[in-house]
Amino acid sequence: MKYVLLLLSLLLVACTTNTSGISADSDKPDGKQWLIVDNISLGRKLTVLGATTQQNNDRLQGVATIQSLYKGDLNLQYRFYWYDSNNIQINQATSAWTPLTLHGKQQIQVQSIALLDSAKHFKIYVREVK
Repeated sequence: MKYVLLLLSLLLVACTTNTSGISADSDKPDGKQWLIVDNISLGRKLTVLGATTQQNNDRLQGVATIQSLYKGDLNLQYRFYWYDSNNIQINQATSAWTPLTLHGKQQIQVQSIALLDSAKHFKIYVREVK
């Protein structure tokens, strides 16, 4: 029985999808871009050049520049997460992953508007679709 459970566990792990990617935070410590690469393979093909915020009427707007470092097409998804001044996430999964295809060495800006006035910064996550 113990071996059956071990085998089932291994099969479940083998069937999971790798959702890691790269992320950037608009709250830049010391004025530097905070970029986290959780997927080394994707990190060699893609970067986030900027993640900034600006006021748009009474809401905060986030803008991120994503650049392909790869000569071929990249099928990606991205998602914005908004945080308050205490660094607490305030939009618990209210937005879906947005599909994005980047062609060889293409650069594109993506944007989102915070749904709550308490938003102070965002993190953008980008992952590859296999």
